[in-house]
Amino acid sequence: MKRIIIIFIIVCCLLSFVEFSCLAEKPLTKGEFWNVSSFMEKVYYITGFRMGILKCVLKLGPLTPRSKGSDLAIAFDELLDLYGFIREHLDAIITVMDDLYKEPANTYIQLESICEIACQKLKGEDIEPLLREERKKALP
Repeated sequence: MKRIIIIFIIVCCLLSFVEFSCLAEKPLTKGEFWNVSSFMEKVYYITGFRMGILKCVLKLGPLTPRSKGSDLAIAFDELLDLYGFIREHLDAIITVMDDLYKEPANTYIQLESICEIACQKLKGEDIEPLLREERKKALP
């Protein structure tokens, strides 16, 4: 019985050391996470983001006023455009996101924000102001 108690205490001590060493590891930033992900993981992430947009569009559709000038109608149209753009340009978005996350200043920017910025870049828009704003928000 004494031997079992001693073994149990030793096992508990060893497990506590493992827990502390796991807690001591620095978590990956968004950019580091993206850079170590495989191509298929990136596809799954962006597809999940796109499907989240679709779910929002489906929920907002019946609630959206039919007048084109309302804020909700504008937001609805923007979401619908973003959904379609991501569906059509998935590979190009991944390439642009790879390039954006190679820059150390962008490493803390949220994945969904970088995805939207990549879409803006592919549409030919100036993304520097967007990047500056997101870098400020993402400072650790």
